[in-house]
Parts: sequence; structure tokens; C-alpha cells
Amino acid sequence: MEFSFRTMVNILYTVLHSLLSCLIPPANLLVIVAVYQLMRKQPGTSYIYILNLATADLLVGVMCICEALDDILDGDFDRSKSFCLLRIAMSMTPCIGSILTLLLISLDRYLAVRLPLSYPTLPKKTPVVLSLIVLWMLSFLFGHLPLIFPSLQQSNYTGYCGLLYAAKSEYLYTICFGIFAPSLLVLVCLHVSVGSIAYLQHKRLQHACAQAGSLRSRLRHFKALRTVLIVIIGFSLSWGPYLVGGTVQAACSSCNLSDTLKDALFLLGETNSLINPLIYALHSKDIRSHLAKLLKCRARHRVKPLASNVRTVGSWDGGWPEAPGS
Repeated sequence: MEFSFRTMVNILYTVLHSLLSCLIPPANLLVIVAVYQLMRKQPGTSYIYILNLATADLLVGVMCICEALDDILDGDFDRSKSFCLLRIAMSMTPCIGSILTLLLISLDRYLAVRLPLSYPTLPKKTPVVLSLIVLWMLSFLFGHLPLIFPSLQQSNYTGYCGLLYAAKSEYLYTICFGIFAPSLLVLVCLHVSVGSIAYLQHKRLQHACAQAGSLRSRLRHFKALRTVLIVIIGFSLSWGPYLVGGTVQAACSSCNLSDTLKDALFLLGETNSLINPLIYALHSKDIRSHLAKLLKCRARHRVKPLASNVRTVGSWDGGWPEAPGS
């Protein structure tokens, strides 16, 4: 009976991983194409960060394919500890890149709201490139720590691949309290600050006729931050249980959550890479418009050249372009 139940659970995880591997890459590829077209028409810092977020989620989807193959082959990929650690590193790296990208998006939107008049004149290209280089360097470093420092590896690997089966609890502590917790804390602080700005602006609306353009710009950025906030909530709900469970397992030697962490909670975390493109498709007017055009063209089997598509896209709000992510 136990064997039968375990077999059914494995089949369920195989099906779910297969579904994610079939849904995550196409969804994020559509967002990447739509955002790239928007960047051609209306360059913006947030578009670059959203493009980076979709790329990180796409990489998570690629790793879901590996997870599905591993489920189908009944763990044949896991016999080598080095291969298991490499797979964990390749899964953790885009996840870390995703949360750090959310941090950059929120910081960019905060500056846009805080400095509505001087923000358009701020230098963009060099800081954006440098921030993305630093982001992926940090993601690669923290994602590959057990491979870089063998002291973080488990000495008694049994061939069952999981974060706490192949790496020591110190690595999980480093990820939780070195990346995720500080990033989420900064995200909350940024949104609280922007919320206070929004409240003050609301009180001053009746006295702001002379600054209508500035207020209109801020309102667009508030809408953009609302979308970012929804993305952050989705990330917290998806990866939060895994991080909490991993911290409990690392701190409690008598607890046995390793199987739950390896299967159910990590699978829940991977669904975040499917949630993000859905959120932008539903809550971002400009991205939603381009996605509709892409899907309509595909349905009619007449996808137009990229440059042609860009030229035919109209503007929004009577000539005022939407803030990225609004």
C-alpha cells in the first residue's frame, strides 16, 4: 500500500513538472517578445528589467524540463553528487536573479515616483547595464556556493538529490538571510515609502492644477508599482513556504521535511515563474495589448515582421505612453 501511494505521488509530481515545463517557457517567451517590441517603440528602464525577469523565469522553466525528465527516469540523474549540486545551482541561480530583478524594478519605480521631474533626465544606460551585470554575478555566486566551496557539501550523499541532501544547512541559511530576507525587507520599505507619497499626493490633488503633468506621470508610476507589488506577493506566496520549511529543517535536527522541500514546496516555488508572466499579461496594459496582438497574429498564421508590428502599434491615453508595468 505504501509503495502504491508513493508511486502515485511520483506520478503526480511527474505530471506537474511536465505541465510546468510545457507552460513556463512559452509564457515567458511571449512576454519577452512583447516587451522587446515595446522597447523598440518606447525605450524604458523598467522594460529592460521586466525583460530580465522574464528571462530568469524562462531559465526556471528550462530547469523544470530537467526535473520532469528526472522524474520520468526515476532519479537516474541524481547518482552523482556533483551533478545534483550543479542541478541545484542552475535552479537556484535564476530564482535569485528573479528576486533581485524585482528589487531593481521596485527601486526604479520608486525613483520615478520620488523624482518625477528629474527622473527622465537621469542617465539610464550605464547604471542599468552595471546593475544587471552585478545582479547575475551575485546570482551565479550564491547559486553555486556549494560547488565553489566544498565545505558546504554534504559528506554522506546517498544519491537522493535535494538541497539539504547534497548541501549543508549553512548554505540554506546563506540564501535565506543573505538574499531573500534582505531583498523582501527592502521591497516592503520601498512600497511603504511610495504608499506614503501616494497618500500625500492624493491630499494635494485639488491644489495641483499647475503641476498636472507631474501628477499624471506619478499616477502612471503608481499603477506600475501596483503591478510590481502583485508580483512580489506572488513571489512570497510561491517561495515563502520553501524558505520557511528549509529554515525549520536546517534548525531542527529531529524534523523530517527534506522530502517535502524537495518535492511539494520546491514545485510550488517553481510555479512563480508561470505566475509572473500571467500577472503582467493581466495587469500591464501595454504588455497585455502586445500579447493580444501576438496571439492574434499567430492564430491567423500571419506573423508580421518585428519592425512592421512596432510601427502599427498605437499610443495610449491620447499620446501619453503607459509607464512600463502600469
